[in-house]
Amino acid sequence: MSTQAHIITVGGKGGVGKTSVSAMLVKLLLASGTRLLLIDADPVISVAYTLGEEPSATLGDFRQSLIESPRRQRDLEARPVKDAIKELITVSSRGYDLLAMGRAEGKGCFCGVNELLRFGVESLCSDYDTVLVDCEAGIEQVNRRALHRIDELILVADTSRRAMESVAKVRDIAVSYNEGKPIELRLLVNRVRSDEDRSRAGDLAAALGLEVSAFVPDDSEVHDYNACGRTLLDLPEGNAALAALTGIIHETS
Repeated sequence: MSTQAHIITVGGKGGVGKTSVSAMLVKLLLASGTRLLLIDADPVISVAYTLGEEPSATLGDFRQSLIESPRRQRDLEARPVKDAIKELITVSSRGYDLLAMGRAEGKGCFCGVNELLRFGVESLCSDYDTVLVDCEAGIEQVNRRALHRIDELILVADTSRRAMESVAKVRDIAVSYNEGKPIELRLLVNRVRSDEDRSRAGDLAAALGLEVSAFVPDDSEVHDYNACGRTLLDLPEGNAALAALTGIIHETS
């Protein structure tokens, strides 16, 4: 029986550890027993590689093939587009499905194709309980290319003013693209090193009309896993960064 999936989008300034946060959220969501679709919306497929996956096909490549071959586009219109997009999914042995967005748009008119693919992704999402979308630094390209709505927006910043200003802009973009539909907003402050960091970040967030949902410590174990290319799905249950994110998952359940 189909359901209406809960769509969680992770966005924020580049370089603040957003992809690592998304990978840890995958681990926690899997532990909750949800049927999970992970959409890697970064053109360089960041979170997939962080999780140890190497998708062989992307939505971007599929889109480009339709633009270059009108016959393929006609063939697609003759069958459910959801079925075609399913063929792009990587089924992970760890218990989730992965759809990689891949390349940004190239030459040609993508408007009609994008609408078709948006419909296909929307149909696909009904097969899952939760859809987690790891974005590039902003989220507007995701709304334009694939997502039909956002239920929950997780903003990731570090303790810097620039990062806080960036997530405030992402928040505004998300609200404008969601066509009046309500969005749950959660701000995660990553790489927190001290009580002074927490206090400063909290003040910066409040000044921008944001409330911090979780402070995630600057975790040496996460750094070590990333440095050696080990998937963050293997982080031990007692990891401090995971513990800081656990409450976020409980709130989304």
